[in-house]
This record gives sequence, structure tokens and C-alpha cells, in this order.
Amino acid sequence: MANSHAIAAFTKFGLRMLEVKRLLSLCTPEDADYRVKKENVARDEALLRGAHVLLCSHLEGYFEDLISDLIDAYDMLTTQVTLLPEELRARQVMGAPSKWEIKDPHKRWEVVRAWASHPLVHASVAKSPRCMESELHTDGFSNPGSGEIEELFKTVGITNVWVSFKAVEPDQLIAQSVNTIVHRRNQIAHGDADATITLADAKIYVERAERIAEVFEQLVTVEVNSRLALADCWLDLENATQR
Repeated sequence: MANSHAIAAFTKFGLRMLEVKRLLSLCTPEDADYRVKKENVARDEALLRGAHVLLCSHLEGYFEDLISDLIDAYDMLTTQVTLLPEELRARQVMGAPSKWEIKDPHKRWEVVRAWASHPLVHASVAKSPRCMESELHTDGFSNPGSGEIEELFKTVGITNVWVSFKAVEPDQLIAQSVNTIVHRRNQIAHGDADATITLADAKIYVERAERIAEVFEQLVTVEVNSRLALADCWLDLENATQR
């Protein structure tokens, strides 16, 4: 399992998180003498702010990678359109709702014709591999809070994702940390002088972000295995991509 595609998104996330941890390791230790802390306060504040912005960026990237893995699995491991979630098929065929409103009648007709010929429209026709695009789901996904994450997963047919999350991880502080992390990041990015972060807080955010990533990968793995009736979708995907 360790060598399979199963943990691709999570492995990449873990490597990215090492950058955050390296920045935190450069901060003055919490048990250091108060005089040392005072001398390094400006440097430590800069390191902590930078680490937090980087953490938020890597968490965003993780969700994009996870959706990409899910799309790759559906794209490569089945030719049966009926096995795919209808929400996912709709997004693949029609794109984001914001792009549906085309005023020019000729362009609108061309769009309708393109939709009608898409390989995911007709359930009775087998689809070919490599006909799906993850960017149709992740485009515009930026600095996401819990609401944006929920909407992202709806586009691939996973509804009430936070209800499922809490069934795996009942600690509400973990789920709530998504909004806390993003809110603090926005304060820092907008130059809020009061947006300070302690080293202890930063370490907690890292731990909770890692747990969030772990749970979401579990949810996606169960979803794909269940829909495609597979034991290990990611191992199957790795084998499929190597052919």
C-alpha cells in the first residue's frame, strides 16, 4: 500500500508540510529564556506568519490534489458512465454554473452541441479513458473555508461531506480548524497587525491540518471503492497508468 497511488495526495501534502515545520523549527523555543525571546520577537513573528500562510496554501493544494486523484480514478478505472455520480457528470459536461449563461444565441447553440456530444452524457455508451478534467472542479478554489470545501466535494457527488467527516473524527475542533486557519491567513495577508500567532498555536494548526487531510483521504477512498466495487482503487489506478 505504501508504494501505491493510494496515498499520492497525502504523501505530497506531507512533504509540503515539512516546509512549514522547518520554518517553525527556526523559531525561538517556547522554553527559552525570556530575554532571548524578546531579542528574537520580530524574527519569530515573521517566521510564524510565513509558516501559517504556507500552511494554508498547502492545505488548499491538498484538496485540489485529492480531487484530481478521485477524477483520475473514475476516468481510468471504469468505462461505465452509470457508475459515475450525476453531479460529477454534470460538472464534466457543462462546467461550472457561472459559465452557463451565454447571451449570444449562436455561441449558446454551439455550447449545447458540445454538451450533447460529451462522452459522459449517454449512459448507454461506454466512455473512453482520459476524457475527464479535474480542473473543471477545482478552478477558482482558493483559500477555502468549510463551505467552499463542501461545495467542491458536491461537484464530485460527495454530499454532506462534513457530516461524514465528523463520523470519522468527532472532535469538533478539528473540523472547525479549517475556518480558523483560513481566517488567520486572511488577517495576515491583509496586513492586520493584531494577527499574531504563537509557536504553540502554529504547532496545533499543523497537527489539525494533517488530521483533516488524513480523514478526507479516507472519505474519498471509501467513496471510490464503493462506487466502483473495488478493494483498492488507488493500487488499481497505479497499475492502469503504468500500462
